[in-house]
Amino acid sequence: MNMNGAHWHILVNHMPIVGTLMACIVLGFGLLRKNGSVINLSFGLLILMSIAAFIADQTGGSAAHYLDSIHELDKPVFYKHADAADTANIAMYITGLASLLALIWERAKRLTWLPVAIFALSLITFGLMANVGRLGGLIMHKEVRANAPVAPAGSDHAKDGDE
Repeated sequence: MNMNGAHWHILVNHMPIVGTLMACIVLGFGLLRKNGSVINLSFGLLILMSIAAFIADQTGGSAAHYLDSIHELDKPVFYKHADAADTANIAMYITGLASLLALIWERAKRLTWLPVAIFALSLITFGLMANVGRLGGLIMHKEVRANAPVAPAGSDHAKDGDE
């Protein structure tokens, strides 16, 4: 199997989005139940998602290069995606670092507000990551862009009942 840069990027880019959402849910559950083990599990997940975000970021350049080589790269859309990814990655790295500190630094373990702060930060990070994914989808999926043409009612593409 011959995989190009776009394949590798697509393979890993969903992990920081879906994984951060899962970590938020696990952390929220742990906070509600006051379960330290579940909270620690979520911290581990957020650390893993920081690593996944790093890998997705590293494969993004090769994906863009491949799309450019086949003349399929919409550069304005790509630049919006890349800028949003830079911001989301910073948030993800901060969230992952805070989670790592909460797991291994004894003083941080005594800060009762820290898990709640990490939860709030992880929700923000998830929102930023979801936006990156949305913008990334616009690069190749022109049909979901705001200026995409809409099939007129009564055409072959209209759903039954829309006519």
